[in-house]
Amino acid sequence: MTDQADSLRRVASQHLAGRSLPGGRHHCRVLAVTGGKGGVGKTNVAVNLSLALCEGGARVLLLDGDMGLANVDLLLGLSPRYTLQHVFDRQCELEDIVIEGPLGLNVLPGGMGLPELANLNTLDIVRLLGLLRGLERDHDILVIDTAAGIGQIVTRLALAADDVIIVSTPEPTAMVDAYGLMKALKQAEQACRLHLIVNMVRQKGEDAQFYKSLSAVATSYLEQELNWLGSIPRDESIVAGVKKHEPFFIGRPQSAASRELRRIAGLFLAELKINRPQRAEGFFARLINSMR
Repeated sequence: MTDQADSLRRVASQHLAGRSLPGGRHHCRVLAVTGGKGGVGKTNVAVNLSLALCEGGARVLLLDGDMGLANVDLLLGLSPRYTLQHVFDRQCELEDIVIEGPLGLNVLPGGMGLPELANLNTLDIVRLLGLLRGLERDHDILVIDTAAGIGQIVTRLALAADDVIIVSTPEPTAMVDAYGLMKALKQAEQACRLHLIVNMVRQKGEDAQFYKSLSAVATSYLEQELNWLGSIPRDESIVAGVKKHEPFFIGRPQSAASRELRRIAGLFLAELKINRPQRAEGFFARLINSMR
């Protein structure tokens, strides 16, 4: 009797056959933006960071990985005709649901209020990522806005990413949840780099103290390094932008939050040009290799 890993490898071979990367050289860098809890501004960071990467000249694909409670399209003011639900129902192809947002950002919308998408099994995830692999070759960076928490979809997407960006607010409860996420990834033997963005910072210095505390716990108990990317100040105009379905990077491009995400995007863009990742097998193959 074959186990689940054997079944996954068979599915993988069907998707991988005859679809090697051109020249074996192109690698789409994968950034998974996640957080241990909801309400930390994860999606807002993912959307505006994607726009900052586009402004910097990268070809960016933003995947709404919060499958059943998707809202990336809402934040961008987009009205998709098709969503991932149509793909899973075989009503259209994955490339049919890609829509273009501001600054040339390509978006793969999820589904809103669809529990069947929020509870995909492993084989469904493999199928989705197998389809995604074709789009991966046409982009420099794939940004995944994951769901909150540490569910299977979140951990599988994070495991296959080059970099995991944890978004948290400088609060004790958020620290506990962020640590829980890091612990789950460690137990799953993730090999990506972990980064932290502290969001909604109210007072000077609280972001540094938060990073210091979380990093110390991660080093002591998980033997895990955590890179501090930066901090985004609390700004009521950002909240107003969300209500208007206008990303703050578009509506307020010179705000402190926009400048900070432009700086963070520059770090990834510089590395993309100077030192491309060594994991040549790509996102989908890495996900398959993570299956036990």
